[in-house]
Amino acid sequence: MTKRSTSTDQSHAAAGGVDDRPVARARSGPATDGRTARSQRTRLSIIDAIRALNAAGDLRPTAPRIAKQAGVSLRTVWQHFEDMESLLAHAGRRDVEILLSLIEPIPPEGALAERIAAFVAQRARVLEAMAPSWRAARIHEPFSEELRLIKQETLALARADVETVFRTELAQLSARSRGELVDALLAASVWPHWDTLRSDLHLDVEQARKVLARTIGGLLERADQQ
Repeated sequence: MTKRSTSTDQSHAAAGGVDDRPVARARSGPATDGRTARSQRTRLSIIDAIRALNAAGDLRPTAPRIAKQAGVSLRTVWQHFEDMESLLAHAGRRDVEILLSLIEPIPPEGALAERIAAFVAQRARVLEAMAPSWRAARIHEPFSEELRLIKQETLALARADVETVFRTELAQLSARSRGELVDALLAASVWPHWDTLRSDLHLDVEQARKVLARTIGGLLERADQQ
């Protein structure tokens, strides 16, 4: 096989000729895209395996148990995550995604009783759904800066929800009273309080919801009298 000389190539280019030789192209994307999609599915299955184990009562699952639950090898787990802290942090981010998918905006213009009922019903549903993951996260938070950051972000979302739903009532108060009421409503409607009702007082979901409704209603009624 003969080679085309470099000088000929250069002359051809200098003359402005069109080089019609075939250009090597990378293989089309579907194969790569398929591998990427499989990798993302595997990664998600590992993260969701933690949530499934938490829901089953395993709040400190080991990597081998996570791998077994996800249906992958232990080696695969470490191919996707650097260490257990990284895995738990990604699980925490997954919790935030799920949390956001469960929240529906509550219009702040309706009657107060209707807004309280809608707010309490949603909080009860969300807090009950997230309880296993958040119970596990509470164990690991002291040792994970990322989990502590996620907790603060979650609290910020809950605070914003309180301020939006009860905007009308809050607007009638002084800055100091408004801040105190927001803190009170927030403390009453976040997961630690719900966990006290469910785990320590052994109330069922409906009983806990009624206590939450009474607490939120009482706080707002008292504020209205100020």
